[in-house]
Amino acid sequence: MAYTHTTFGQLKAQLATRLFDTTMTFWVDAELDILLREALRTFGLLTGFWRERATFNTDPDVTWYDLPAYAPTQLAPTVTDRDIIQSVQYALLETAAVQTSWTGTEQFTYTDITNALQNRLNQFLSDTGIVVNASTFGWNILIVPGGDLQQELPQSTIDIRRVAWLQNPPTPYYTTLWREDERLFSAGFPLWPGQPQTPPESYTIMGPPPLTIRLEPPVSVNGSLDILTVDSVALDPAVLPTILGIPDDLTPAIKWGTLADLLGKDGIASDITRSQFCEKRYQQYVQLARLLPVVIHAQFNNTVSATTTIPATGLIPATLQELESSTPNWQNTIGPPEDIILAAPNLIGFNPRVDDAYSISLDVVRKTPMPTSDSYQIQIGREQLDTIIDYAEHLALFKVGGQEWHATERQADNFLIQSITYNQRISAAAHAVFSASEQSQRQKQQTVRRLDTSAYGIGTVKAGRNA
Repeated sequence: MAYTHTTFGQLKAQLATRLFDTTMTFWVDAELDILLREALRTFGLLTGFWRERATFNTDPDVTWYDLPAYAPTQLAPTVTDRDIIQSVQYALLETAAVQTSWTGTEQFTYTDITNALQNRLNQFLSDTGIVVNASTFGWNILIVPGGDLQQELPQSTIDIRRVAWLQNPPTPYYTTLWREDERLFSAGFPLWPGQPQTPPESYTIMGPPPLTIRLEPPVSVNGSLDILTVDSVALDPAVLPTILGIPDDLTPAIKWGTLADLLGKDGIASDITRSQFCEKRYQQYVQLARLLPVVIHAQFNNTVSATTTIPATGLIPATLQELESSTPNWQNTIGPPEDIILAAPNLIGFNPRVDDAYSISLDVVRKTPMPTSDSYQIQIGREQLDTIIDYAEHLALFKVGGQEWHATERQADNFLIQSITYNQRISAAAHAVFSASEQSQRQKQQTVRRLDTSAYGIGTVKAGRNA
């Protein structure tokens, strides 16, 4: 049953009253809209409040399923670069009439904003690895003794998450390649650089130049790499609005990172106090992204063409690392799905690779449902409404700055406490809290993306792990 007690228009009116601006003069209607959307999204991110079932059909020709494409209502990103620019304009007390050029004060230029936005989006993708893409590209050996040792990757590549060798003729055959380094190559097989074989066994990015992957041993015939990567995104908001591609509830991170850069530059725009606050808020979203739950439960229903009813079967999600540690060449087995494989928060597969169109249901933590008009009923309990307004008020006072803004820190704390309280209630109701809250992120913990070090530079002492 849906909530029907408060419309979005009523919520905006309550926020305007809290701000002593009932005529919506200093905070106009469109700005209040943006502030409340960010508050709702942040609440959803902190609590996983909105959960929903998504159902889709498998495809025998697909190995990796990008969840936003198969569950668009629940997970497809919608926030664009122009949306972030508008939010930044309001936060900086600049005109928000257009987002394709700069009509504001001389404190900032359009290039300042677009560069900061572009840089922060790609930094966020690098910091979190929140979106992973599947692709296949050909590996053509050089006609030289020893075969081809390494090959360049597309310049959009930020990080390599998984690699498999695909040998096509006479039938497609996949071989999982393990991530290693040259020292381990040489310790296990000193002759590896000069004795090509197919399939290879491992890959490394430690020794070769950036954007280059090296195989061990070098391959002796042509083939392809089935590869999972984190990739950068190119934006040009002056020409075309571009969807950021990260989960909608995480997009405030890009706003805060952009503001941190804009307010941290030299000149008349410099505001170190607020720049540091924005950077701290960006880093908080980075941490939240590393805890973002997506898939809670998976269920195999039936073949789409079946005429008889088959009881639904629950599937316990496993990570790609767990599967490949026990069944390294699982992609060569085809049949009805027995396991659902979480390769990234946005990317899943099935073991075995499916041989037919099957109906799959996923219980997911969905993106926050956004109001479509002022008459839209806010889908949240009455007990949560006041804390949403608390946080929106804190966001609204950012552009005022000074003591008025700092005075709203209590409201921000109330928002956080209420979110934690909801999490505690949900945790008390779940017997498998770990699985529900972390299974979408375990792949990054098992195939570690970062190591904290005690010094700077390559090959420093390992001090700890951080996914």
